[in-house]
Amino acid sequence: MLRQSPAAGARNPRRILLVATSLCAAGALASGCHRSDAASESDPTTHASGATTATTLELTAGQLNSIKLEPVESSSFPLEFEAVGTVSFDEDPAVIQSEATLISAAASLDMNRKELRRVQSLGEANGIPPKELEGAVAAEQAAAAALKGARDAVRALGKSDAEIDQLVASGRFDALRTDRPVKWVVANVTESESPQVRVGQKVRVKVAAYPETWFEGRLSRIYATIDPNTHRLTVRAQVEDPENELRAGMLASIFIRAGAPIEGIAIPTTAVVREGDGSMIVWVTTDRQHFTERPLKLGLQSGGRYQVLAGLKTGELAVTEGGVFLSNMLEAPPGD
Repeated sequence: MLRQSPAAGARNPRRILLVATSLCAAGALASGCHRSDAASESDPTTHASGATTATTLELTAGQLNSIKLEPVESSSFPLEFEAVGTVSFDEDPAVIQSEATLISAAASLDMNRKELRRVQSLGEANGIPPKELEGAVAAEQAAAAALKGARDAVRALGKSDAEIDQLVASGRFDALRTDRPVKWVVANVTESESPQVRVGQKVRVKVAAYPETWFEGRLSRIYATIDPNTHRLTVRAQVEDPENELRAGMLASIFIRAGAPIEGIAIPTTAVVREGDGSMIVWVTTDRQHFTERPLKLGLQSGGRYQVLAGLKTGELAVTEGGVFLSNMLEAPPGD
């Protein structure tokens, strides 16, 4: 049964009225469709209050089987943005290079300190000229400065002082490796979103090969410059891969957590109907029989749900599946 009564934001009321009248006159609906007095007053004129009228549908029991209803609830939306990237090597080449420099600097300092002690122990009494002693002191100081710079470089790439000490003491690259598989994902962040990225931020990564799996990690490096051609900033994330599923070269979507989650009114994405003009609406009901369209203002999207900024309140009953069916009822030409 199709009925039209006053509400807010209607389509062409003359067309809707013709649909209802034609259906009733032809007896197309066996359920006994009729036009109510409200329908005859559905012309979207502006009342003294300034509000316009819209269309309400009254569904039969059979039509109700084509839709699904859910109460509107609140939900938590992560404050994050998406960037496109690729899975990279198991280890960051920049980290490997900095670790090599660190080990080399530590070995150089150790050698120069031994030489300085040898020269100092011999002294001038054994024929060591002052100039040679000065050279040994300068070499030891230069080696110490090089080691400090190498430590700072490794620290800037995310290594702790304890890890750096362990690496220097062992003198081996594999001293810090663990059995836990770790992969790297390189992504390109838009210039407008680049101020939001920080080392240590949590990330979620998804690849086409495993569409149901999320790979968790953190940003480990933010590169210094923005590409002048693409206007994007390159970032690198360290991602946990416990099953060793990720392969270098895989296309990845990386979601970077920019702040604490936001609580807000939520609605399934399947509930939202996009109108021809690009606006978004949802169908709501108070009695599970009469349905009215409601314009929406949407915000974040996560986990198959939209954040509703305006248009709904918690507790309202909304059509979460079948909204397109209701909208098509209004668009159907006379006689359908």
